[in-house]
Amino acid sequence: MFVRVLGPFEVEGDDGLISVAGASQRAVLALLALRAGQPVGVSELIDALWPEDPPRSARNTLQSHVARLRARLGTPTLITHEPAGYCLHVPRETVDALRFESLLRAGGNGAGGNGPGGNGAGGNGPGGNKLGGNGSGADAEAVSLWRGVPLPEFPGEPFRGIAARLTTLYRHALIRHVRTLDPTLAADRLREAADADPCWEDGAVEMATALAAAGCRGEALDTLRRHCDAVIERLGLDPSERVRGAQQSLLRDRPPPPPAPVARDLALRVPLRYSSFLGRESERRQLELLLDEPDPGLVSVVGPGGVGKTRLVAETVRARPGVAWVDAADVREADFLHAVAVGVGARMAPHDVPLAVIAEAAARHPVVVLDNCEHVLEVAAELAEALRGVRVVVTSQESLRADGERVLRLGPLSPEAAGRLFCERARVPSSGAVGEIVERLDLMPLAIELAAVQAGALGVDELVARLDDRLDLLDRGRRGADPRHRTLRAVVEWSFALLDDASARLLRRLSVFAGGFTVAAAEAVTADEWLPRSRIAGLLAGLVDRSLVVRHGAGRFRLLETVRAYALEQAGAGLAAGPVRHAAAEFSGTLQRHATAMAAAAEELDARMRGADQASAVRDIDALLPDLRLAHARGDAAVRIRLAAAMYRYGYRCQQYEVLAWGRAVEADAPDVPAAVRADALAAAATHAWGRGDLAEARRLATAADPPGAPAHEVLGDVALVECDAETALTHYRAMGGEPLARVSGMTGEALVLAWSGRGAAAVAVASAAVELADGTGNPGARAEARYGLGEALGDLDPEAALTLLAEAETLAGTVDDRLFQAASGSAAVAIRSRHGDPAVALAAFRDVLRLWRRAGNDTLRAAALRNLVVLLARVGEDETAVLLDAALPRAAVYPAEAARLDRARAAAAERLGAGRVAEVARRGAMLGAARVTEEAARAIDAALARVRHR
Repeated sequence: MFVRVLGPFEVEGDDGLISVAGASQRAVLALLALRAGQPVGVSELIDALWPEDPPRSARNTLQSHVARLRARLGTPTLITHEPAGYCLHVPRETVDALRFESLLRAGGNGAGGNGPGGNGAGGNGPGGNKLGGNGSGADAEAVSLWRGVPLPEFPGEPFRGIAARLTTLYRHALIRHVRTLDPTLAADRLREAADADPCWEDGAVEMATALAAAGCRGEALDTLRRHCDAVIERLGLDPSERVRGAQQSLLRDRPPPPPAPVARDLALRVPLRYSSFLGRESERRQLELLLDEPDPGLVSVVGPGGVGKTRLVAETVRARPGVAWVDAADVREADFLHAVAVGVGARMAPHDVPLAVIAEAAARHPVVVLDNCEHVLEVAAELAEALRGVRVVVTSQESLRADGERVLRLGPLSPEAAGRLFCERARVPSSGAVGEIVERLDLMPLAIELAAVQAGALGVDELVARLDDRLDLLDRGRRGADPRHRTLRAVVEWSFALLDDASARLLRRLSVFAGGFTVAAAEAVTADEWLPRSRIAGLLAGLVDRSLVVRHGAGRFRLLETVRAYALEQAGAGLAAGPVRHAAAEFSGTLQRHATAMAAAAEELDARMRGADQASAVRDIDALLPDLRLAHARGDAAVRIRLAAAMYRYGYRCQQYEVLAWGRAVEADAPDVPAAVRADALAAAATHAWGRGDLAEARRLATAADPPGAPAHEVLGDVALVECDAETALTHYRAMGGEPLARVSGMTGEALVLAWSGRGAAAVAVASAAVELADGTGNPGARAEARYGLGEALGDLDPEAALTLLAEAETLAGTVDDRLFQAASGSAAVAIRSRHGDPAVALAAFRDVLRLWRRAGNDTLRAAALRNLVVLLARVGEDETAVLLDAALPRAAVYPAEAARLDRARAAAAERLGAGRVAEVARRGAMLGAARVTEEAARAIDAALARVRHR
């Protein structure tokens, strides 16, 4: 099959021309042909088909176009779908434009030269090649492929840019070619191209020169006159000095002067500034310092796609004179040196060594910028070695790993800068929703700018709601931007396209991690017979170098959310190597290994929670929670039960009711797991019910644990403690023996029962022994728990000593996020102060206690704390509020001492208010509802505190 784009679009098969119906199908095939053998990103194809506003169905419609093309071309495997996009598998020589460029490179159309009008260093008159190479035959063959303006039926981008570039190359080749011909023939060959564009200066001058050499001076002058008229009328410009000089020479009957042997400055300038530059002040100073160092050398600005590498470098070098800027984004590795040579203005003679000539030319520039080099790393590193002594800045997703390279790694914006960027681009005020948007977009500038565009149409709140579909949502970048930066999907597709199969497979598998992971976790989850464990660490390091995986604390890594979303999509679409069924099975295996690994990690962390290093274990569990959630959702029944059992202590002590609820999986699933694990999972579910105030359900679940372990006995003891069933509570707490931390919890529970049931001396003895045992474990949570128990036991016997112990307990609990005993210790201290100290101090402390219980989320113990507030409010004369809260709280059994205090408070309030008023306020309280009780209590504290202080 042959594809022709140098002129009207044609496809020819063995039996003649193939009719491709529909402009959209022809456009897709043309783009695939121009990149034959290489994938074209889906977003790039969509941009070409719908440059203004792609429909929501764009991806499906594109798939339909490709399916029809496969059917029309007769070979389904001719166009394949790969991770980086669609690819047309034909030899490059069968696409006329690619053959055309190949001939030009072969003929010497490489670095340097004097432009189409020059003789070049090796040229000798009309037959000289501008590069000094023997390219006349190649130029002639290349010119013969030209049938007219490329792809005239597609006037929009990207075809307009492609046509312009190919037309420029054709004109250069045509001029070199005609210089080898007889002047009359040369003029004939130039006439068609010059007539097609009379503003083409090089063509007009070359044609006039050839006509003059053929003895047609009048026609030569007419050619230049038509050119001058066209420039004035169409462009509004005066003719150039070069054209004026050629006219004067012809009028004097002299041949036009040969073009001056000066290289055209084809270097791409520093990219234009389209908007303000925010949030990179520190990185800009770092780059300026690197560029101002006395010894020039290589500086690489490295970071993930869309992080703003190009913009940072552009803003840093913009004011510097003589910068040579080479954008390698669309340059193939084979063409990289040519692009750099043109960028630095190098000129080559025959047999020149390209690197040496480039280095000589580059040395004339204070700074040479090589932008977007991640796909040409090998040749860029080779060039960097040759450019020692030249100040070179490279932007890439990974470093070149060259000698003497100084790397500036560019990370996400700060949250403040990211918020400012979004607000400025979207023209909206700062808000919590803005903060959520930028955080979920990894604080990445390009993603934020794309989101800001959509915010104008959707609104901020709607944008937040749709961010889970970010890859399809953020698809409206600035027109005229690099196609890779117009959509979020295109940014990630480009990065994925650069990966080898093993790295891409690892990245897809790593997407199962919702949060951070270690190397060991990555090995456990991603390794199998297709991806050996021995390769994981090296491949992971490569992904870190490529900025697709980022460091996330000491020894931990994570995927940026956008990269993860794309990798998950690729994994789910079955795009791993091999048939789709194999790919689906492969990823299913990854999911299963992830769930199993998370269960094992949870069990290991539970063991660590029981040691002296409890604080770091809690932090690690917090960090692992997103992955534990996924493992619970994806894992089999055994995994879910293991997770629930392992997370009992964390859920109970840190008051994480979400993980405690995982224990309910035991009722629905009864796999072959150890009875002790099943019992602990049931205890977790029971603790969830206890904290939510459903004591009957808590008892039912914990009783189902067979045989009951320490956790089941603990929750049964807690239920009985709240119900004031002292003997049952003592039975369960005393059954918790064995492991030291379980004994500490059992002894603390026993001390509470004894203290609250009026057996103070016995309570102090048990609690003191618990403190001694807890201190021996070195576990901060156990030490906090035991001190809390002793503080409660001493509350009315030695209030000062009790307050000291409770303060220690609250501090210790806070160091390990033990919300249960942090809040319980604060509550106990406030209760003691309300009975024995200054009520104003007690009221002020109660505000903090409410905050602690609100954070803990334990409805049962929060109600117990608020009953203490009822007593305190009545003590300071806030009778109506005391009655209101008392009526709003659920009825519950209380121990004798507390019951006596409540009875005294109720009686005092009733005496001061009167029975009628008490009944009226109580009715209002009963209607408050549990959700509003804490809010009403906070208002009551503030009002009472203000009045107490005023008195």
